[in-house]
Formats: sequence, structure tokens, C-alpha cells
Amino acid sequence: MSENFIDLRLNRQGAQGDDSFWPSFTDIMTVIVMIFMLAMVILLLRNMELLSQLRSTMEAEQQAAELARTTGEENATLEEKLIAREYELSMLRMQLLRMEEQAEEQEAAIASQRHQITSVSRERDLLDTQVIRLNRESEQLRNQLTQANRNIDQLSSDLDQANRYADRLSSDLDQANQRQISTQADLDALRLSFRSQEEELSAALARNVTATQELSTLKTDFSDLKIKYDKLIRPARTSKGKTVVEVRYAKSGGKYRIDYKAPGQSGFKRVSRKTLDKRLTQLKKRDNNLYVKVILPKDSGLSYSEAWSFTNHLHQKYDYYFQEEAQKERIIE
Repeated sequence: MSENFIDLRLNRQGAQGDDSFWPSFTDIMTVIVMIFMLAMVILLLRNMELLSQLRSTMEAEQQAAELARTTGEENATLEEKLIAREYELSMLRMQLLRMEEQAEEQEAAIASQRHQITSVSRERDLLDTQVIRLNRESEQLRNQLTQANRNIDQLSSDLDQANRYADRLSSDLDQANQRQISTQADLDALRLSFRSQEEELSAALARNVTATQELSTLKTDFSDLKIKYDKLIRPARTSKGKTVVEVRYAKSGGKYRIDYKAPGQSGFKRVSRKTLDKRLTQLKKRDNNLYVKVILPKDSGLSYSEAWSFTNHLHQKYDYYFQEEAQKERIIE
């Protein structure tokens, strides 16, 4: 054993006892320090790698939280825009119904005026018939006068009688001419009256068309000014931060259909008008920030007055926006 390894025994007797102990101890401590240093380096490298992974994980979590917050805000904005677009679509459908009713009223007025024109045309035809008849009578009188002249030529022997007969015929002719002149004057007066009536009717039609156009223009200008005025003096109606209640209104087979969707419900439920008012009243008592969203389907079957009356009733009675407007009006008064 002493030939291959260093003997570290303290009490070993011999010449190498004190001389070989410290170099061996130094070598052993050097190896231990090197092992310790290597372990420390490996541990430090591992800690640095773990710290880098931890930082990456924290940054990823922050990015995920920011992405979730941004996505939530975008979803809320999109939902608010969708509600606003559906409200505008309902208003446009109501305007379309109003325009259709106005078109029907104009068609009825035009039909009435056409009927009046037809009546005047019939009167004119009757007058033309009377003129033809009078012309025939005049022609007959002329024929009678010719026949009388012939009789005068044939009865020249009885001059006195022919003269009396001629005087009588002349008197009849004068009366006939006077009747013809009077009839012609009446006919001219009737023609002038008919032309005057036609001119007045044409002027009335033109004034009616002009008045209708001016009324439509004024209504459009008033609506635009009202919208601009509302936008200037108060914020726009929005569903953000409000309790949204959806009501779908339509008419089928002469019966009204009301579908109601409360906050938090996944679908619509068919209710009566009384039940709808009761539920909205209960919601309003609990939360005074109701946003009543009225939906009018494309084929609702409603007239403009029906759609407007229903929508205005719900807004004025339950919607937060119109409640604030009514309160401001009371304060002003």
C-alpha cells in the first residue's frame, strides 16, 4: 500500500511522516474547492436560467391580461354599436311606414281629383250635346224660313196673306235668332266657366303638389334640426352602463305580438301588453337606468302610427333617456 499511495497517518513512523502530509492535504482541499466552485457556477447558471424563465412567464401573463382587457372593451363597444344600429334601423322602418301612409293619402287625393275631372268632362259632354241639339233646331228654323220663302213665291197672288205670313215667319225667325244668340252666349259662358274651372283645378293641383313638397321639406328640416339640437344640448342615447331590455313588436292576422327579453335572459318570451307593462314597472322600481330597445321586424305588418305609438309609450314611460328629457321639460316649465 505504501508503494502506490501516500500514507496520511499522523503516527506513521519513518522518514516521510511530516514531509508528505501537507502536500496531500493541499491537493485534497484544492479538489474540494474546485468541486465547490463548479457547483456554485452550475447553481448560479441554473438560477439565472430560472430567473429568465420567470420573467418571460410574468411578461406573458401581463400580455394575456392586457389582451383580455382590450378584448373586453372591444366587445362592449361592439355591443353598444350593435344596439345603436338596431335602434336606428327601427327608426328608419318607422319613417318608411310613415312615408307609405303619406303616399297612400296622396294617391287617394289624386283619385278624388281625377273623379272631379271626370265629372267636369261629363258636364262638358252634356253641354256639347245641347249645342248640337240647338244647332239642329236652328237648322230646322232655317229650313222653315226657306220653305216660307218658297210659299211666298208660290202664293204671290195672295199678297196680303203672304205678307202676314212673312211677318209672322220673320218674327219667328227673330225669336229663333234671339234664342240662338242667347243659347250661343250661354254656351260661351259655360265654356269660359269650364275653362276657368279647369285652370282653377290645375292651379289647385299645382298648389297641392307644391304644398306637399314644402310640407315634406319642412318636416325633414325640422327632424334634422331637432336631431342636431338634441345632439348639441345633451349626450346621445346609449346603452353603456344601462340595464338593456329588448321588446320585439309585430302584427300578424290582425293580432299584436309582443316578445320580451329581460336582462340576463338568453331568449325572447311571448307576453301580453299588460304583462309587459307590469314587468317593466317592476324593473324601473329596482333600477331607474332602463334602456328600452324596441325591435320592429322587417315584415312587422304595423302602420306608422301603430309602431310610433307603441315605441313612444315605452320610451316615455320607462326609458332613462326620455325620463331625463321629461324631467328637464318640467323644470323649464
